[in-house]
Amino acid sequence: MPKNQMFTEMKKAAVARLMERNPLEIARTADVQYENGAFRLESLGKTVAVGYPSGAVAPSLAPWWELTLLHYLAQADGAPLTGRLLAFGALKDGMARGMDFDRKAEAAMRNCVSSPEKLRQRCAELGGAEIAAAADYAVRLPFLPRYPVTLQIWFADEEFAASGRLLLDESAGHYLGMEDAVTVGELLLELLFAK
Repeated sequence: MPKNQMFTEMKKAAVARLMERNPLEIARTADVQYENGAFRLESLGKTVAVGYPSGAVAPSLAPWWELTLLHYLAQADGAPLTGRLLAFGALKDGMARGMDFDRKAEAAMRNCVSSPEKLRQRCAELGGAEIAAAADYAVRLPFLPRYPVTLQIWFADEEFAASGRLLLDESAGHYLGMEDAVTVGELLLELLFAK
């Protein structure tokens, strides 16, 4: 199946799942606003509207980003954030795909974190808020209202190369499955470290 057709089928299924739920219940459990036939939410510094029942996203985002928003709205169950951070590999069903992503993220950060100021600026553009952590720099990036991603970075010095990791709240599985979690992580790597 061609990639575009596969995406179209996945989006159709996501919209069908979304329509199985009451929009007011979705708004409550996903912590978003619902008015005039659309959910309004913030995602990485962008205000986004997702039509109900159409699933249309405005403004247009990368296709997999849009699909992830639909999955979040369809799956959200209102579980509170715990404040306990986990690597992707520690998530439910994360043994293979999550651990592979953790290695990919660590490699990307080792090779791409050359300008702390540029990274701080990019995180601020994405709506990130600096937080206290044992790392040289830590920021919580608001991918979705109940789905923050935490970036922790140790900058390079004369002895060590840069290193870092992306972490999710322990409640992440209440909002997105493993494949979507990795999609979120890969999107963030691209937005933060693409040249």
